[in-house]
Amino acid sequence: MEKVIVLGIGNRLMMDDGIGIYLIEELSRQNYDPGVSFLIGESDIDYCLEQIMGTSLVIIIDAAVSGKTPCSLTVYELSDLHEHRELEFSPHDFHLFNLLYGQKESIRGYLIGVEPEEIRFHIGLSKNLQEQWDRILQDVTQTIDELIGKN
Repeated sequence: MEKVIVLGIGNRLMMDDGIGIYLIEELSRQNYDPGVSFLIGESDIDYCLEQIMGTSLVIIIDAAVSGKTPCSLTVYELSDLHEHRELEFSPHDFHLFNLLYGQKESIRGYLIGVEPEEIRFHIGLSKNLQEQWDRILQDVTQTIDELIGKN
């Protein structure tokens, strides 16, 4: 199997913006192929880039505001993210995705965006994302398996 990194980014102090981190914590407890690494990158862009370099496939999990129903998933190819100007990524995410776009010839990857309900200063997910946690986790797990299988 190729080297695959699943990276959760976000900020736990900003409610649903931390969804990528919470999902990675849970996913890392599941029994995945040893060729799949689960990493928490939070908002440390240098750490994220250092970990991503040399991998054959990166899957990033993050909150992505795209105007869809809260808790829904959207999958974006990293090489196409520059075309989705409607996404309201935070400045650290935008910087990371711009850097990855510059590496699109050598790094293949995807963003699994989870539509947040509320992003404000507070620890923990919004009530809606908490209530939908099991479904979100199941959808993300299935999406990761499909993305790994098609690459």
